[in-house]
Amino acid sequence: MIHRSVQFWYTRRGLRALCCLLLVLFWLSPVGALPLWQEEQQRLRVGLKLFPAVLDAQQELATKRRDDGMLEIAVVYRTSDQAARQAAAALEALDKVQDIPIAVSVLTVEQLQDNGARHIGAIFVASSGLEPELLRRLSEHHRVLVFSPFAGDVAAGAVAGIHVADRILPAINPAQAGRAGLNFKPFFLRVAHHAQ
Repeated sequence: MIHRSVQFWYTRRGLRALCCLLLVLFWLSPVGALPLWQEEQQRLRVGLKLFPAVLDAQQELATKRRDDGMLEIAVVYRTSDQAARQAAAALEALDKVQDIPIAVSVLTVEQLQDNGARHIGAIFVASSGLEPELLRRLSEHHRVLVFSPFAGDVAAGAVAGIHVADRILPAINPAQAGRAGLNFKPFFLRVAHHAQ
């Protein structure tokens, strides 16, 4: 019996069945539950290095502080929090931005959406594949910088992220920054890649 079942998997029919099963499992899995691909991990690491400079380039950042004077950076994710926790650990090492002490929280997208009264100073996206409408809504609702290092997210609706070409640059979506009521220092606007 065992020999026959092993033999089945080596047949074309068995391989087709296995491929179909894997495809079904892939499509049923939420995108955020999948670990980041290698390119996405690299983008996350680069984004964590550029994020402080983008945050520092924001004018009137002090107005985003909580009542206790801290600037809360929310690291958001969809399902798997592994990358979010890594990002949070890296951001906690910043300590201050523009001489403002920072606090880092790790939240699911749903937690951030459900708690509209929470005073967030900036949002760092740690999951790829968030919907453009969601990226736009987060920045407009919270009136803060939404930074995503993932490919296409800045053009899709995040306020800022990274642009990878012959060199790596910070990227900004000026229209979305305007809708969120955010202003950036002129030098940053000159050096950043403007996403359309």
